[in-house]
Amino acid sequence: MSSEYPISGNNLIITNAGIQKTIEGKAEKAKAKVQVPRKQPMRICILSSSCFGLFLALLIVVSWFPKTRSMWNLPIQAIDAPSHYYFIRKLMQNGLSVMWELNPNDSFYPPLFHCLVYLLICVSNWLGFHVNIFTGLNLIWLVSSGLLFPIGMLLLCSFFYSDASKKCWIILNIAVPVLSVVSVAQPYWMLNAGPLIAYGLATSILPFLIYSSLRLMDAVTIRSERTVAHVLRWSLLTIVLLLLMLLAHPRVAFTYLVFIGPFILVKMSKKDILCFLLCIFLAAGLFFAYVSHRDHGKDYLHPGSWFHTFRPTRSLGNAVKTVLTDAIPGLAGLFMAILVCICFIAVLLLCGERFRDALAVDGAFLLTALIFVSSSALTGPVANVITAAWYRGETRPLTMIPLAVVPLLAFGLRCLLEPRPGRNLKIQALFRPVSPQVQLSPVGVITVLLLVVVLVLCSCFEPAKKQLSAIVAGSTDVETQTPGEQLSHDKYYALKKVHDLVEGNAVVVSDPLNGSMYGMALYGMDMLYPVYNPMDTKNGQVFGRVERAFASGDSERLLNTVCPVVTSYKAKSQPEERSNKYFLTMGPQSPSLRMFTYKAQYYPFHDDRLINEYEQRGTLVKISALDSPNEPGSQWNLYRFACR
Repeated sequence: MSSEYPISGNNLIITNAGIQKTIEGKAEKAKAKVQVPRKQPMRICILSSSCFGLFLALLIVVSWFPKTRSMWNLPIQAIDAPSHYYFIRKLMQNGLSVMWELNPNDSFYPPLFHCLVYLLICVSNWLGFHVNIFTGLNLIWLVSSGLLFPIGMLLLCSFFYSDASKKCWIILNIAVPVLSVVSVAQPYWMLNAGPLIAYGLATSILPFLIYSSLRLMDAVTIRSERTVAHVLRWSLLTIVLLLLMLLAHPRVAFTYLVFIGPFILVKMSKKDILCFLLCIFLAAGLFFAYVSHRDHGKDYLHPGSWFHTFRPTRSLGNAVKTVLTDAIPGLAGLFMAILVCICFIAVLLLCGERFRDALAVDGAFLLTALIFVSSSALTGPVANVITAAWYRGETRPLTMIPLAVVPLLAFGLRCLLEPRPGRNLKIQALFRPVSPQVQLSPVGVITVLLLVVVLVLCSCFEPAKKQLSAIVAGSTDVETQTPGEQLSHDKYYALKKVHDLVEGNAVVVSDPLNGSMYGMALYGMDMLYPVYNPMDTKNGQVFGRVERAFASGDSERLLNTVCPVVTSYKAKSQPEERSNKYFLTMGPQSPSLRMFTYKAQYYPFHDDRLINEYEQRGTLVKISALDSPNEPGSQWNLYRFACR
């Protein structure tokens, strides 16, 4: 008779062939029966665990997001915030035809985030309900940060435990999305720093691109996967994701090179590595040429003179601690650092045949640490060169830390839960199951307990994230702003009054650093300076001409310069329409905006003597006084230029 005990094979169960008798009594060998196990329950478990982990990640991000009314109806007050609102307003005014020239001087700014907000507003209007630009920006940020980024990190990290068991898959599918959003560094930091929302969107796309690139490398280097269809599929997907990332923010390409470079160096052939290095040098040359053209007049051949205003923001020890703890403070950060150190060693000792991947993951982590430490704690020409692509400061390198830490944790946890230690008997003893009932080794049990502690502490008791949420919420509240700041209570109502007084097609000239640039963000007023630095390149010569004409004291020159102005904001929709030009004084430059290097270019707009002379000559005609008793500065007035 055939045996009742099957022999397990690779994804197959083969029933033993036995001897059975026919009716005639002749012996006949029974045919082997091949049974394919059901994969559907396993797929359902893996999918369910992924969805649960992603749901937890989204819940963490949404619960962090400020709940105040002002957050959904007023602008964030930060130096770069008016720029993002201006880009959205420009799209609403002119349509997608201006997506390649969003800056006030018609130069390029990565448009993907702003186009998504614009499309959301258009769709909502088509459906019959109104979404303002502040709500639209928040919704796109929540989707990209609370959903897109955790999905990308889960996909990327699954590359490192794709050969694991179902038990390991389920644990890591829940843990990875949560780990990707527990650090204040990404995505929360981007909403406060700048805010760098376009850079944050590109960072959310980056894990998808890294995963696709890794699969493409495997398709090229692993003989069993080297088919034309396979290579073509991953090549096309990589190109599409690369273009999306560049549309979100091209600067993230440097971060991409940091993470993909170590894999290329350890997995590809010498010929491919040489091509990669040549591409790096070519890209560096093009980037150098672009920056030299954009920021002309600087000594780029002497790195020691770069970023002369930079001052370290952390001590060396604090910078290293920030990397090890994934920028998580307190007890949770201590446990995170312990887990990171354990996983760093585990991927090298317990990775089995994936030693090249282990080297690359650890290499990317060390490279990220070098960049962050250089950007926050070191000075000198070497640190300047290392961090130049990230504008020297720690703001952008900080977002790289979770991208380095979470894959390291995922790979390390896979190695600890299902170790492949080689032939060392002493090491193997540490990884024997505790008991037949608990199929985990002592190291595995400790790892799971440590992971649970990290997840609970980081998700529920993380004061840095709560503090950041309060800061972001406070930045939109005009009632709590200090007098003289960017958009205080009085400035908000002064801009509202200006909006009511001027025509819809009027152009308003004012120093953007006194907070007047929020007139564009709030009401879509056509401010000549809608951002703090509109730049004088390309079609931006008008900005410098108006400043110099105003400073000259020559009324005729001033009117001949200001009156014909048609801003980039209206150039497409109303190219030849004549409009009134206004001048607004609204106090001195805000203290939080005075770090701008070229703030002196706006000083003529604060010269009371010059303004009074223009008023006496009739060059400026006072329309309304906007003086506030609670704000510094003697002249808060709206004037109209006496254009003929």
